Amino acid sequence: MVRKLQYALCLIAILATSQLFSQKSLIKAERQFELKAFELAIESAKQALEKEPTCVDCKYIIAESLRMMNENIDAAYWYSQLETETDLPLDFHFNYGLLLKRMGEYEQAKTHFNNYAVHDAIKAEHFVASCDFAIKSLSAPHDFELNLYAPSSKQTDFGPTVYKDKLVFCSFRDNFKRDLRVENSSMIQDEKCQLFISGMGFTGDVNNTQFLLKDEDETYDMGPIHYASEAPIVAVTRNNFRDGEKQIFSNDLELTLYLAYVNEDGSFTNIKPFPYNEVGYATGFGTLNPTGKILYFASNRPGGYGGFDLYVSFYKNGKWTYPDNLGPTINTEGNEITPFFDGEQLYFSSDFHVGLGGYDVFKAFVDYGKWTTPENMLNGVNSPEDDYYFIKHPSQESYYLTSNRLGGRGYHDIYLVHQAPEAEMLAAELITPPAVDLQKDVEESEVSNVETQFVNYSEETFEPVNVEFDAAIPAAVPIPEASEESTEATDIVVEHNNEVESATAVLTSEEELSSRKEENLIDFDSYLEMENVPEAMDISKHMVANVSLVGAKRVASGELILDHHSNVYFIQLAALFKSKANMGIFSTLTKYGSLYKVQQSNATKVKLGYFKEESQAKNILQKVKNLGYADAFITYENLDPTRIELVTISDDANLDSSNTGFVTDYTTGRSYKVRLASYSDPKWFETDRVNDLGIIEQWSKGEWTIFVLGGYRNQDEANKAKLIAKMRGFKDAEVVMDNHGILQKIGD
Repeated sequence: MVRKLQYALCLIAILATSQLFSQKSLIKAERQFELKAFELAIESAKQALEKEPTCVDCKYIIAESLRMMNENIDAAYWYSQLETETDLPLDFHFNYGLLLKRMGEYEQAKTHFNNYAVHDAIKAEHFVASCDFAIKSLSAPHDFELNLYAPSSKQTDFGPTVYKDKLVFCSFRDNFKRDLRVENSSMIQDEKCQLFISGMGFTGDVNNTQFLLKDEDETYDMGPIHYASEAPIVAVTRNNFRDGEKQIFSNDLELTLYLAYVNEDGSFTNIKPFPYNEVGYATGFGTLNPTGKILYFASNRPGGYGGFDLYVSFYKNGKWTYPDNLGPTINTEGNEITPFFDGEQLYFSSDFHVGLGGYDVFKAFVDYGKWTTPENMLNGVNSPEDDYYFIKHPSQESYYLTSNRLGGRGYHDIYLVHQAPEAEMLAAELITPPAVDLQKDVEESEVSNVETQFVNYSEETFEPVNVEFDAAIPAAVPIPEASEESTEATDIVVEHNNEVESATAVLTSEEELSSRKEENLIDFDSYLEMENVPEAMDISKHMVANVSLVGAKRVASGELILDHHSNVYFIQLAALFKSKANMGIFSTLTKYGSLYKVQQSNATKVKLGYFKEESQAKNILQKVKNLGYADAFITYENLDPTRIELVTISDDANLDSSNTGFVTDYTTGRSYKVRLASYSDPKWFETDRVNDLGIIEQWSKGEWTIFVLGGYRNQDEANKAKLIAKMRGFKDAEVVMDNHGILQKIGD
């Protein structure tokens, strides 16, 4: 009896010790999370879980830490572990919804926002509406197109700003080393950013990227900065950012704003604190108007409408005025950050105004003394992830932004943004292989010296002094054209039994079809037995009159695109401008997916895909980069058949029609096919009526969808399939020629 009692007491002591250890680890994890030491918080929470596997708070800290580190997939896994729990933190469904929204999983996000309505119905309804807005926006045409800025690194790059004909930005990159003295080396911490300067647009390259500041001037905590385009003054933010993690926290205390005098090379001296920095609150992301007399910035100081609000201060009589809040039209209960003012428009990012993702870019202007309602810059600029630090070139219709969207080179990347012209999109050809560095081969455009009147500030007092000097403004930089190859269609004839026979020969009756069975081109018995043939019916009510084949593009083969509103992942391989090459240079990638040309503005994007799951896209992206396509990145977009063109089918595509006897080899040469019908809405096409006759292809021309059958070795096989298609209700079915991706009527 005594032994049993001793054993029980020992067991109780062990359990109590285990629970105590778990509790201490949880408290430690909570403190580490508050201090933004997310990796340590995860480690401590996992230690607590080992002792108490049912600890809900432990799992939640891990999920939230991963969300703050932008590790979306891992965060979603830990959130999913909590979905069946009952005693959840109050903000569980809201934060889970934010995560899913950033991942583009809008319908799932709406479910969690709706669940959050029991705590805050108005806020929940607002974010449900935001998800609906995102779904609609992703299916609309792009007003802008993006390209990765070449000097981007594998670490975090952010905060671009224009200085003369250069781009200055912040980066955590570790492949640039300073020649520091030993006694100064202890000042350097692993996760600190530095300022860099490089070429603009497509002239930017790692080889012409260099440190902006001298060794003794770099403090490893400066950025973003912003120059006044017509005055030698710069706004500088001292930051506490970490590589790869979220940069904005509503309760941040460690952002401080400074103003400095700009040297000729873009470096700066005489740094002075902005007189209205608030002790205990963050003030940063300063941006100056062109003359340097208006300063916009973000701050979470008391008296605002939410987390970070936008403020403005004016330089008058040698002093900055007390900051004014921009008011409830611009500011929300969320965070408004990274303003940029070009003298007319105010651009900024917000995580609360209705948008596509985490932070979206918006623009507004003053109209009769009041700010207009912020306008979302929409898909093309914005993504489901965070998009901020949006700036405009002082003299060109080109822009830059920072984003942690899928598929970039690093944790955060800088992108070039170009507005799509209103004119009809130009058909672009293809580029050179990835081994060729296009950025190095770009021809420098002529640089015009523009005499500009600058408002100067003296180094000591920032008093205005008029100074004239030339400012080099770069012109648009074109990508050089490669040699052109003719793609004109040629006349088509068919050789048969050493005689040239007209390609217009067709079979017009069941009797003639039966008489040709003996040629053994294909076993048609199963097709002619009535029990295997769908009942003849009139399906023409949803068809449209024969649409011209001129300009039609193949968009799908086998797996059709019948839902125009679905969103998928592509891997962008290249952006092509007025250059030509052979698509064969990408042929090694067809083992991972099909190749598409996607037309956007005056460029043609070469993309691999498409993928329905983010994890699959990320996995393929890594394999693609290992093959030498270092600039490839993931895009998340609407699967719009009017914009894409299928160039090469994936090696893994399911095009097996062997049970019908048809040849299933995919060809990019010349082959006979059967045009079935055209539809204004592809949902009316009944695949079951013809899926035993060959490979169904989907072609697009404007608003029309054209369905075609392929996979035939010769014209006779196509003629037979056409006859059966007519029997099954496709009265206008006809044999056509696919000439290297161009559909032509026989005889054209």
